[in-house]
Amino acid sequence: MRVVVAALALWLVCQPASADPMTLDFSWRGAHGCITLFPNPEMRLRNIPAGAISMTLTLAQGTREMGGQNVQVPGSGVVPSGTIRTFGPCKPGLYEWTAIVKSSTGQVLSEAHQARFYPEDETAAKQ
Repeated sequence: MRVVVAALALWLVCQPASADPMTLDFSWRGAHGCITLFPNPEMRLRNIPAGAISMTLTLAQGTREMGGQNVQVPGSGVVPSGTIRTFGPCKPGLYEWTAIVKSSTGQVLSEAHQARFYPEDETAAKQ
């Protein structure tokens, strides 16, 4: 009986904890829209999954894709301003950045979204 209890305890301890979802945050403060090659604002990723090597960052306004690029996942989780360029926000409205992180084999490990109103910089309510 002790062996069964010990084995069960060991199994429970070895189970991975449920990981918090990856998150993305940014701010429009200091951003100057209405330019063709708009530099991304600084972005902060948290809870990046282990094994993440590359990521795709994209900007959209509703269903309108405004561009994006593939970059290496930063070890610090911070993507500096100007790392990628997209079509910039021009009209006031809700714009959303998406980060999709992938393994070395291209497997999607996680995805995070953050929508903010431009130029007010207020976050959109989660749906």
